[in-house]
Amino acid sequence: MSQVEGASRGGKKRRGRIINDLTPMVDIAFLLVIFFMTTTVFREPQAIEVSLPPKGTVPTAQSNVIILYIDSLGETSRQLSDSTPVPIAMDSIKPYLLAEERKNVEKQYMGKEFLQQYDQLKPGRLRDSLERFIKKRVSKLVVLIDVHQKSFYQQMVRVMDQVQQAKMARFSIVPHIEEIPTTKPKGGK
Repeated sequence: MSQVEGASRGGKKRRGRIINDLTPMVDIAFLLVIFFMTTTVFREPQAIEVSLPPKGTVPTAQSNVIILYIDSLGETSRQLSDSTPVPIAMDSIKPYLLAEERKNVEKQYMGKEFLQQYDQLKPGRLRDSLERFIKKRVSKLVVLIDVHQKSFYQQMVRVMDQVQQAKMARFSIVPHIEEIPTTKPKGGK
């Protein structure tokens, strides 16, 4: 609301000053601030869900283990079973894991039949639930991420992201243990 200040003197009208009442404008500004504060959606923090296994060791066949090494320079390499480690690019970890998991499922009891059924299904809930069943119950593949102490944390996170994008049900992070070279005593002593 506005008011006109000034009065007429002796029959002459003086031009008055207009005073604006800013109270309603302040009220609207605070209402807008409250509205935007309550309706704003902040970005969810990105986190990697890690479920810890039970205490003790879990027996696993060596043929079901893939080891992803991260060395002190941040280079990654892969090793399946008893083969020698082979360098692998960061963007090819996910396709490699998916291919190896498929091979692993085919070796398991009823694995080929489950994969045939999975391939025939159209994308949807049923296919997703069958995929979860195959990954948790049929696949025996375990991924170990062997991280060198001097490697960058970011490299480990990138490898874990690739493992999670491949929807691996079983993976673990293990600290890198330097192999101590065994030397034979000279002279038989």
